[in-house]
Amino acid sequence: MFFKERWLWMDEVCSYVLLSDHSLAHAQQAIVGAIDANPPLFIDVYWLLGHGISLQPLFLRAVTAVLFATAIGLFYRDITRVLGRPVLNFVVVTLFVAFTYLNYTLSTQVRSYSLLLLLFWLYFFNSYQLTSQYWQPWRLGWQLLLGTALAYAHNFGLLYVAILTGFFGVLGLWSGRYRAYGVLLAAQLGAVALWALGWYRNFRVQALAGQPHSWIKLPTWESGIRTVADLLPTPSAHLEAGPIGMLLPTLRVVVVLALLVALVLPRARQGYAALMRDAPALLVAQAGFVAVGAIVAALVASFTITSVFLNRYLWPVHLLFGVVVLAAVHHWLTGPLARLALTPWPGRVGVLTAYALVMMGFVTYQNRKITLFRSDLLPYLAPLNPRYPVFYESANYFMPIWYQHMYPGAHFLLDWPMALRSKSLDATVFYHIMSSLRSSYQVGAVVPLPQFTAANYPHFYLVDEPHFQQMNDFIARGQVQVVRVLPTGVNARILECRFVR
Repeated sequence: MFFKERWLWMDEVCSYVLLSDHSLAHAQQAIVGAIDANPPLFIDVYWLLGHGISLQPLFLRAVTAVLFATAIGLFYRDITRVLGRPVLNFVVVTLFVAFTYLNYTLSTQVRSYSLLLLLFWLYFFNSYQLTSQYWQPWRLGWQLLLGTALAYAHNFGLLYVAILTGFFGVLGLWSGRYRAYGVLLAAQLGAVALWALGWYRNFRVQALAGQPHSWIKLPTWESGIRTVADLLPTPSAHLEAGPIGMLLPTLRVVVVLALLVALVLPRARQGYAALMRDAPALLVAQAGFVAVGAIVAALVASFTITSVFLNRYLWPVHLLFGVVVLAAVHHWLTGPLARLALTPWPGRVGVLTAYALVMMGFVTYQNRKITLFRSDLLPYLAPLNPRYPVFYESANYFMPIWYQHMYPGAHFLLDWPMALRSKSLDATVFYHIMSSLRSSYQVGAVVPLPQFTAANYPHFYLVDEPHFQQMNDFIARGQVQVVRVLPTGVNARILECRFVR
């Protein structure tokens, strides 16, 4: 984090607006308004940390990184308890995590994803321990608490609770142990009930921000494969963008699904009792059920309700795929390599230390390459006349530039008719977020359409992006005249405009 650009991107700015609120109760009300489309646990936790310790972005990003590292550490500990071979697990886990580039994108954001990942793994592994040992009251209580926390951390958290509920239901029907699994289902449904009682009404209000459509494109065969492949390691993102195209993503998805079937099917054919006796196979079966269930559920929801098929929402599936890959390595690694992994040998500590140092350097290098805010526009703003306001068609530009004072006079026009006609799916969601920002925090830089007049803005700049075309109607009606066009080296141009009185 010390060796890369520290600008917050749009979603992080939404978080920071809420976290900077002096009243947690008011911030929670603003969440419902549309500034954030998720339950309040993330904001509650980070607000307490921010106001109790520091609101500095570097500190809160470090908190996110610590949550991510904790999730990976617990994953390693728990998987080692089941599979053994700690040294082998260390090597495979670090490679699996380091070469999955989605981890670099999400593990340092001031967003809810690392908290979701940590809570998910705690919840998932507690569920695994309950699968074959039903009567543990303290663990059942922990299951209820973790399930509720997961549902309050992110909207997708509720989906994971629902899928694990389905897994317990399948085991109950398969085994005939209705009473035992009924207790587990009660804990699961208790978490759903607590979410429904505490948040469902607010969820319905938040869902209005996704009207008339989601900002996420409907998945196609290619985008769907790439979304799932993003949850798996890749040797090179640049290689995938080259001539081989979809080959590597498709291969990764096919291989992990083939491994899942190969590991689970033979034991499942032997019956319920055989699966329960085989701890690794049971863990893989549960991981596979939840992973495939989450992917299928997200696809079904996207085509029937609203598009939600996004790799960061499915990030916990990354750990589930890790379970499958690790189990496969343990299952098929035999002979001299297995003895090498199990038996101490001279110089092993030194080799592992060198390996860890190399991986630290690799992770630092990869993380430095990831930038979330497109700051390449900023040099083109510097020569502009600071006396004139600058309107941004996209909240992706407006929010970071306005909040972090990158350039003076940042404005955003609230134009609902144009948002509806826009070629960009983002436009309507941007409208809802900006409208909530103005109403909840009285942000004057967000301009309602009736206030966009010659008297208020006789001369201004517009950062014109191809898919938004916010000023086209004003220009076509002769209300606004383009004085000059300033090209940029990014996917936008700057128009100097004036109102025609």
